[in-house]
Amino acid sequence: MGTDQVLLHRFVIAQLTAAGLDRDRLIRETGLPEWTMAGEDVHLPSHTFSRLWELGEHGLGDPNVALNVASRYQLNSLGLYDYLFSTAPTLGAGLATCGPYVAAVTTNHRFNLVTENEHEVTLYLDMIDGEGRGRDLTQLWGLAAVLSRARRVVREPIVALRVALRQRAPAKSDTFIEVFGTAAIEFDAPVDAMTFRAADMELPLTTSDPVLATVLQPLADALPPPPPLATAWSDRVAAAVADALEQGEVSLEQVARRLATSPRTLQRRLMESGTTWRLELDRARNARLAQASAGGLPLSRTRQAELLGYSDVGSMRRAARRRSMTQLMYRSDLPA
Repeated sequence: MGTDQVLLHRFVIAQLTAAGLDRDRLIRETGLPEWTMAGEDVHLPSHTFSRLWELGEHGLGDPNVALNVASRYQLNSLGLYDYLFSTAPTLGAGLATCGPYVAAVTTNHRFNLVTENEHEVTLYLDMIDGEGRGRDLTQLWGLAAVLSRARRVVREPIVALRVALRQRAPAKSDTFIEVFGTAAIEFDAPVDAMTFRAADMELPLTTSDPVLATVLQPLADALPPPPPLATAWSDRVAAAVADALEQGEVSLEQVARRLATSPRTLQRRLMESGTTWRLELDRARNARLAQASAGGLPLSRTRQAELLGYSDVGSMRRAARRRSMTQLMYRSDLPA
């Protein structure tokens, strides 16, 4: 079970109380012992933090509660985690602390800052254990709070180039656009992520403090390693490929867009997971064909090509020949 530092709960409870909700009732209905509100280093089950967001949304009648609270984020609310960020020399260096030191505030999340290409850098946020509306609100808070924190320590305006969210599209997205600073927001995405201009990573932080950063480093080094991801990239690619096949032709570029990343980065991540784009595509096609054939009725070649994402039967045949040739070449390299 994941845990979250009580500092997270305290900040959110304070914000919800200021918005008009009853503090004692929030604590009671979230399932928190009162004494945890005064403890210095207390980790609580992560489901209590998700529950807190659900209570806030319901109590205030505000579906944008996570965005609104995140936009009021106060620097150093999360202690060491915030200090590690704010003492860094640049925005990129600050954001880079999110991943290795996230265990300072939660064992239920993992950040990953990825340079997609020379123009774009993406911050991915993964939740290890969570579901439903509580999960959506917690992830939304996580991304928006990071952005709000960044805006507190740079002089230039910071906006995301685009945002990917796994949650379903809301009835109105005005607040999303206002908070993230972009209308390029994809809902029902395979990932929760924000993409920034690579040039913004060089922006200096107004709070940079190399001396304090050096003092804090031993504390940072003593933190446990970030938690492992619950979902490997190969699993995400499988889901994205399945969705693409459902809609028609599938390609590396299409799937990369679905995953809010670049084709090159996608291939690199698959390699790190011990697989390749071609293997994942073949696996998804085989699974789709097996599912369609489960009823026992024969499938025409045209229908097979359609199910497998080929434009026509000829394309399917040529692909099959290429795979056969590749397998033969591979076997010829094996020792006798």
